[in-house]
Amino acid sequence: MTRTPRQPMPAHRRTFLKGGAALALTPLVSALSACGGGDGGSPGGSQLSANAAAVSRSLTGRSMTINLTNWIPDLALGYGSAASQSGSVPQASAAQIAVGQATTVSASNSLGDCTGSFSLAGDDASFAVSYLHPFGSSPTTVTVTPSSGYVSGANAATFPGHDSVANVNLYRGVATSNGAWVAPLALLATPPRNNAQDFANSMFGSGIRGAAAIQSAYQSTGASGYVPPADFTGGQLAGFVAQWVQRWLHGASYATLPGADAQLIDSLSRYVSGAASNGPLTMWVPQIGYQPGSNPAVFNLTGYQPFAFADASGNWNAASLSAFLTLLAAGSHFVAISATNDLPAGVSMQAFDTYMGASGLTTSVDIGNSHYTSLLNTTGKYYLSVGSDFAPENCGLILSFLYGRTVNNLLAASGTYNTFIQLEGWQAGGSRHNADYDTYQQTLWNISTYGASAYSEKRATSIFLAPAGWTPQVYQTTLMMPYVGAYANSNGTPQSWLNTSLVTIPAGAPALPSRYVSS
Repeated sequence: MTRTPRQPMPAHRRTFLKGGAALALTPLVSALSACGGGDGGSPGGSQLSANAAAVSRSLTGRSMTINLTNWIPDLALGYGSAASQSGSVPQASAAQIAVGQATTVSASNSLGDCTGSFSLAGDDASFAVSYLHPFGSSPTTVTVTPSSGYVSGANAATFPGHDSVANVNLYRGVATSNGAWVAPLALLATPPRNNAQDFANSMFGSGIRGAAAIQSAYQSTGASGYVPPADFTGGQLAGFVAQWVQRWLHGASYATLPGADAQLIDSLSRYVSGAASNGPLTMWVPQIGYQPGSNPAVFNLTGYQPFAFADASGNWNAASLSAFLTLLAAGSHFVAISATNDLPAGVSMQAFDTYMGASGLTTSVDIGNSHYTSLLNTTGKYYLSVGSDFAPENCGLILSFLYGRTVNNLLAASGTYNTFIQLEGWQAGGSRHNADYDTYQQTLWNISTYGASAYSEKRATSIFLAPAGWTPQVYQTTLMMPYVGAYANSNGTPQSWLNTSLVTIPAGAPALPSRYVSS
């Protein structure tokens, strides 16, 4: 495409900018004179010239600085192919970048756009880098195009200011099951390093999280007692789940996790151990078998398997923790049973949303979700506030943890609702969340940042967190175990949001008791 030449600035505007620069420099001239500074190459004169150039560029020009770090094991990268479309030709502080080292590439234009490109390459790796720092109000961007098998990550989506600075990390990618590439999670390295920002952002690359990646994971309940998730991470999900388990087991003495992740894992641990009046909770996972050839997947629900979080002595069960945190990481839909009508006689349990509200953790309001309603559930909140379609710097892995009520009423009294929790793909309100929702509608698998799960209330496969003495049962009509928010309608029909065509139950399953029909 032909580039339209940039038109010269109107004369009156140039005069105004010159005048502005002169006015801005007047106090500097006075100060330098008072200190003995002068013209003719003296230190004062040199500083004045530098200041004048900086002020001039800040008003009329742009500069671009890109810090690039090589994290590819055993491979040095060389700088080359530097070109400028406007401004100076980009220059690198180091022509060769060894593993773990960085180079700084800089360019500037004293009057207009700063636009250019360069490359970093070695063996089969290459990274074509281009930058666009426009003179106007359009955003400044840096684009990195890696060769196959390699990925990159940046500290921001756009870079503010007239003198913009970008930080870019370069990686050898980890292959996913469907042939795409994601960033390696450095938290799993020795020693560990937090690159969760790059790792999370890489989950939204091309070909990583579409319907095909989920459809290839259709299968029945496995030996671990649950349907294995669709894994978008190239097998790294199991690694960071193992770290979450270690934090749960050992608390603050296990310090590998980013702070925000550690806070939520600690809070979940306290809730599971202390929410119910009769001891630690139990997780109940639907036992489902995939019906081959069905798409969206149809499952046969035959019952529930309990996973006790702790033994009779109060010791944590590591296998149950691993199952819970794996299912959480994959986006499974959990329901914490706290409604009085659902609890065993004499047992009380704190609702998860009130627990989170009193925890002191940072939360933000969900603009609305589709759970337990045919319109919009407005009771949801997220742990943290991401704020955009880009993971923030120094973040953890848990960026879209959602919880809300199974009754769409913020004024509902304690004991009249249950609480659902799940890790979503991204917080609602942006293109990442909307794209995931489109994929969800094709598969009806719940989608998280790092994978997808067959466990969704809309396909009658909710997972339960419940106190001792509560036991789920498969029933006719609701198919799954009913709970406040998912009882049958008053006319005896299932809730309109329940996709009964996606689940079958044994023909001999008992009829739904009348107590589970809404009045």
